Amino acid sequence: MMKKLNKIAVIPDVHGKDFWKEAKEKVDSLDKIIFIGDYLDAYPDNIFASLFPISVSLEKEQAARKEELSNFKEILEFKKAYHEKVTLLLGNHDIGYWLDKGCSRQASGEMYITYKSLFENNIDLFKITEYVEIGNEKILFSHAGILRKWLNHIKELLELDSVSIKSYIIGGLFNELILKYKEPVYREFLRWAFWLVGPFRGGNANCGSIVWADSQDWENEKNIFGDIKQIFGHNRVYSPDAFPEGVQCIDGLEPKILYIEE
Repeated sequence: MMKKLNKIAVIPDVHGKDFWKEAKEKVDSLDKIIFIGDYLDAYPDNIFASLFPISVSLEKEQAARKEELSNFKEILEFKKAYHEKVTLLLGNHDIGYWLDKGCSRQASGEMYITYKSLFENNIDLFKITEYVEIGNEKILFSHAGILRKWLNHIKELLELDSVSIKSYIIGGLFNELILKYKEPVYREFLRWAFWLVGPFRGGNANCGSIVWADSQDWENEKNIFGDIKQIFGHNRVYSPDAFPEGVQCIDGLEPKILYIEE
């Protein structure tokens, strides 16, 4: 039986920032804390040479990477300390390191090896989706949201029909595939399923995946989970009105924790 929740905190894309610590300070008053993913690879406002079109010293970039790494390690320790209360979802940047996809990671060399090792050694701490019920609300969390087109792509390979695939996702069974990633058949399935990237993100698929769906992918779409609301990040949107009813993106231009109460 699912535990009744009264108050949760949802943390949008971290990208090296420490705003999430506000929820850490309130952990005893919260029933659950959900991280939407993308813990590394800061945006230009954190000044990485690989992102900025101006010259930035290697020393400055290395210092920024060190700070980012320390922040990520603290998140991992937070999860270990409050295992059931804290959920860590995987984003496209995280999977870029874990499953070796260069188009979605920024670190290289020694830092890439360090980041990849952290994901591989702690992959059991992560999920792809989280489903909760709080008050009368039913909510499904993921990094970029679940589009009908993406679900249609993967249901055939999983040999599930349209009804069963939804139950599969909501019930958390998709999360169990994470721990099978070392088996070649599952690893290739995960790499394929996650790396469906639509044209709005530079890919050639007809839509973005659960970690790649763009805000423009949601045009002319609807929430296929009916009365189960979807909440995700990934897009850094200017306006939440860009999404259909029952769908909410919380990754704004300025990161801000979303608190949901009964």
